[in-house]
Amino acid sequence: MIRVCFIALLLFNYMQPTSLANEDEMPIIAYMGVPDWRTSEEDFRTLSECGFNVSLYPYASLDLMVQACRYADKYGVKILGRCPEMRNSPTKTANTLKKEKGFFGYIIQDEPTVPEIRERQKDILKLKRIDSTHCFYINLQPYYHEEWVKPSMKAKSYPEYLKAASAASTQQISFDFYPITTKGIRGTWYHNLEMVRNESQISGKPFWGFVLSVPHDVPFTPDTFYPTPTLGSLRLQIYSNLAYGAQAIQYFTYWNPGESEGFHYHDAPISRDGKRNDTYFLVQQMNKELRQVAPLFYGANITEVHHLVSIPQGTSKQMSTPTNIRSLKIVGRQGAIISQFNKDGHSYMAIVNKSHERKIKVSIKLQNNTPRQISKDLKEQSIKSTYIVAAGDILIFKLK
Repeated sequence: MIRVCFIALLLFNYMQPTSLANEDEMPIIAYMGVPDWRTSEEDFRTLSECGFNVSLYPYASLDLMVQACRYADKYGVKILGRCPEMRNSPTKTANTLKKEKGFFGYIIQDEPTVPEIRERQKDILKLKRIDSTHCFYINLQPYYHEEWVKPSMKAKSYPEYLKAASAASTQQISFDFYPITTKGIRGTWYHNLEMVRNESQISGKPFWGFVLSVPHDVPFTPDTFYPTPTLGSLRLQIYSNLAYGAQAIQYFTYWNPGESEGFHYHDAPISRDGKRNDTYFLVQQMNKELRQVAPLFYGANITEVHHLVSIPQGTSKQMSTPTNIRSLKIVGRQGAIISQFNKDGHSYMAIVNKSHERKIKVSIKLQNNTPRQISKDLKEQSIKSTYIVAAGDILIFKLK
């Protein structure tokens, strides 16, 4: 582990801070980013060097939020936050924040019920009358199982819950789902992605996905834990989200939130006292990779998503071969996601290994010489007949 960290530290020195200079860059969000009690230029530099361009945090006051925006802006980071003044003095708050270059948007509520979503719409409209250019953020509950929907979300069904959220004056549909536990991968994960993607297509609003970067216990299931992340587990979550069309990736969490309502968080990228953990360098490595492939997926139109080998609940099997592909075979127990999408007049296919622990073998035969493999740095190269795909990893092909 020491050797891995040393190598990661060398990479750290060569990473450039990210920026959201324009709308062409995918948001990579540090949920529980730099806290208000620790806000400093150095802490935002550390966050930027980890590959994040948005820091999400609930601030204790508008003044602290403004200060964070100014520190963050120096390192190409923007603030997605909230403060008490958003409700107490919405006009003053919006007039103040809309002028800040380092401001990204307003946190409205996390994991609301349907009645709460409708109630929060009033808060959004008060702010939006003054500031209509920034993001208004509501993050939704996951679909872990059907029994949660009525009591937790106050909805008749999960699609109804999504529809209530997309009707609000937000620019995106954000939902959290942490699929990898010590008991394996949650069976409803891909079903959740299917439902969110469907509502995203109906509403025309992009969706934002999550990746878990802080191990912790689960109080309501004491024999189940969220394990320490690996490169395979981070890849699986991120590339599955991208394959379904996610237009932002959010890490829960960046800073260790400490003990909270029975949850014991540990080994987050940044510890409670502001020090980098091993997870920091792992996330930094993942973000370097994500920032390379993100331009291909950001703004892409996902036309089809299917599965091969293992067909999870709520998903469909890949029944036909994509354009200019004669045959496609996956060897591996968990199988793969097959995502087809369009970007800038070209058609692409992404294959995601659905195991976060094991490799898969991909065999591919072409109809003609048109398809090309796309490397993670988005360079075109000749296609091989066989690939070994690492745990959770992705293969990308340009089909035409």
